Amino acid sequence: MDKYSNFKLKIAAKPSLFHGRTVRKAVGQSLWYRIRDHILQKDTPVCSICGFSPQPDEMRNLHLHEIEDYDFENIVVTLSGLNLICANCHAFHHFGFTQLYSSKEKMERLIEHFAKVNECEINDFKDYRRSLLFRRQPEAETKKTKTNLSFQDIKAGNYTVRYAIIGDIPFKDEVIDKLNKKGVYYQYK
Repeated sequence: MDKYSNFKLKIAAKPSLFHGRTVRKAVGQSLWYRIRDHILQKDTPVCSICGFSPQPDEMRNLHLHEIEDYDFENIVVTLSGLNLICANCHAFHHFGFTQLYSSKEKMERLIEHFAKVNECEINDFKDYRRSLLFRRQPEAETKKTKTNLSFQDIKAGNYTVRYAIIGDIPFKDEVIDKLNKKGVYYQYK
């Protein structure tokens, strides 16, 4: 059993092959905001990780997060669901990306948020982060070999990421139609 399996807030490193490639970006802001608004009206607006419940004027601090899986062989991002998470949990979830663009103070606040949500100490965060660095290396090497892309193609972005939708999401037919029109929808058989 994973020593950190009880943590509610975790870092989820998106594989570099799929950086910047999301259903949200592929379908555009207009449709994405309709999906978000639908979920906000249908569900209780609360962070599914830490329980943050925004006031009506704080709704911008509640993000719609994509639950994704990655198919390296077919170069497919599979959207299996959506959940609402607060801006802090979302930033922490994408910790590596957030680190690139955030101040030291913001990173310290996020680490404190992590400790509060997971009811642990800052040293537990440091141990957790270190465990991810050691765990990720062999897995990344294995996954790289599963694509038929050359290193040069990956570095230059000379490949197309496609998207599969297996989760039940609002406006699913519209999302699939948009992806089909762009030639990036992938249907698993």
